[in-house]
Amino acid sequence: MQSIGVIEAIYRYPVKSFQGERLSTVDIERYGLYGDRGYAFIDHTRSTDASRSNKKLNAKFVPKLLAYSSKYVADRSGNEFPPVQVTAPDGRVFQWDEELFEEIRAVVSPREISPQKYSPEHDDLLGVDEANILLATDVSLAELEKIIGVETDMRRFRPNFVIRYDEQRPFEEFDWIGKTVHIGDTKLEVYKKCHRCSMVNVDPDHNTVNPTFLKHIAKHLDACFGVYARVVRTGTITVDDPVYLSD
Repeated sequence: MQSIGVIEAIYRYPVKSFQGERLSTVDIERYGLYGDRGYAFIDHTRSTDASRSNKKLNAKFVPKLLAYSSKYVADRSGNEFPPVQVTAPDGRVFQWDEELFEEIRAVVSPREISPQKYSPEHDDLLGVDEANILLATDVSLAELEKIIGVETDMRRFRPNFVIRYDEQRPFEEFDWIGKTVHIGDTKLEVYKKCHRCSMVNVDPDHNTVNPTFLKHIAKHLDACFGVYARVVRTGTITVDDPVYLSD
């Protein structure tokens, strides 16, 4: 195995398309990070036929959702995810109840939505659309900032794990496809580049929109930043854990 760096940051998103929480350690389950997108809203406006049913509300269509942040307020226990707390951009705090649901309905109107709470025993990817885990590297972010000419926060790209890379080789993670990432006792198979959408244009702190980001990512990187990985072996990942790569 080749040593490639260490885990610099861990991010989990309890509610899909809301800002999430930064962790020091996390359990990896078959679907990805424990509790990642454990809560979501179903967008019935997008459910126009059976093949498009059960579509989850996405900040790609409603960027204002990214002004809300979410976090779990208890430790893991039992066969349900812990209670979640949501903070509005003006500082108001909500629980997962009708008061929050009405708040979000007003934000996304005229879309028709309903709340969805998943279970740790759920067989698919919970509120994740497709991929289990999103990986990014610090050197790729630094190079992208040079390309765009603007400093930014990695949270704009909503990774689960940020790897502090040993070498100054930006975007080398694109070459990891088909390879296995080893972190502690966890194994992840990298299988796809992350094709970015307009969500990267939204500032994670101020909810302002700057189309420069997606424009340059599309021009210089075929609209890709970061890579997706699926879980091969579950385990626990902690900040500063060494990261290894194998064929």
